[in-house]
Amino acid sequence: MDFTTLTDDELDLLRRDVLMEKERRQRIERTPEQVAQLAAAFEKDGGDRAALVTAITERNDQ
Repeated sequence: MDFTTLTDDELDLLRRDVLMEKERRQRIERTPEQVAQLAAAFEKDGGDRAALVTAITERNDQ
């Protein structure tokens, strides 16, 4: 891709798209560990593991 031929608006759009993609990849990478930490704290506080499994496996927003 020849960046020199792009307008400022096109460059800004490309930059935003790249940042959004990087954020998506980071979220995918970090989420399992974050969920594990939250689940451990939830169970330590007396929460029911089955409720977590249900919340993850039976989501209605898919």
